[in-house]
Amino acid sequence: MPRVQLVGATGYGGLGMLELILAHPHFEISSLVARDVRPGRKISDIYPHLVGRCDLEITTVDEVNIGDEADIVVFSTPDGVSQQYAKNLYDKKIRFIDYSGDFRFESQVDYASYAEKHPSIRDSTHQTENLLSAAAYGVSELNQPAISNADIVGNPGCFAIGIILGLAPLFKQNLVAEQIASVDGLTGSSGAGKKPAPLQHFSHLNDNVVPYRVMSHQHTVEAEIALGRLGNGSRATVDFIPHLLGTTRGILNTMHINLDKTLTRENLLSIFGEFYLDNEFVRILETAPTLKDTVSSNYCDISGFISDDGRRAVIVTSIDNLMKGQSGSALQNMNIMFGYKETTGLERGPLYP
Repeated sequence: MPRVQLVGATGYGGLGMLELILAHPHFEISSLVARDVRPGRKISDIYPHLVGRCDLEITTVDEVNIGDEADIVVFSTPDGVSQQYAKNLYDKKIRFIDYSGDFRFESQVDYASYAEKHPSIRDSTHQTENLLSAAAYGVSELNQPAISNADIVGNPGCFAIGIILGLAPLFKQNLVAEQIASVDGLTGSSGAGKKPAPLQHFSHLNDNVVPYRVMSHQHTVEAEIALGRLGNGSRATVDFIPHLLGTTRGILNTMHINLDKTLTRENLLSIFGEFYLDNEFVRILETAPTLKDTVSSNYCDISGFISDDGRRAVIVTSIDNLMKGQSGSALQNMNIMFGYKETTGLERGPLYP
């Protein structure tokens, strides 16, 4: 049974992966690692809903070596952390998945474009540039062959995966005029993680919608690169406006494009249905998806609409930012890496209401 070391176990992303692995028939947790944890503290001390389900002690990076007793390491950590351990893990042939943007890009140039937009990254130079080409970009529906053979997988950003899955079929068929898309993204507060910040203060966020990083969000970089490669090869343009909602989970992206040929709505939905025919986690809907349609699941729900003249399209996608946007995609990628069915351990459906 493959052993999983979970680094960053006390954050929302680490918790999500832990909960999934506890129910997985093939993977087992070998250790939980986090910073600034008192000696002897158990994960169930931090998250009491895990009492009786997982009472493992949390170790710090000073108490355990990253990669020890592990067949794969999952980094649920901020940008820059996995770079510190990547060479050692790669040399030891220990595979790893990283939630951050450290290994989403094939070149230093692309990584620098992302890093320069990221509010928490001070140095846009990658510490292990030579390993970037060894990593697979973890959009399971598009990159399964590369992921299955990879020792390093860079999990996609939560906004990016909803945008990419929503536009990939149209870029693939070169239907997007000038390769330009305008996107409005809505996200719950958990996407920013556990650390408190003024933007997420209850009194500010409750009953509120807050645009932020308008036209400058870091996830646009990977979306533009991935969509451009599906199309004519040049980088796409994604004009992206994220909005923070006074909700906990979920991402809803509404995407506007001009079309290079006239389509009916039937044509549009048929394109999506054929493109995702063999992908169990992508559902094509007749009606517009909502945030609650995918909460707690690994689904990406998609619908599309066409203007009266047939030359403009609106695509709407819904995902759970902590599942399809994070731990769910990571486990889907792990399943692919170890030769298991993609849906293993991810069978749970959305929770409603």
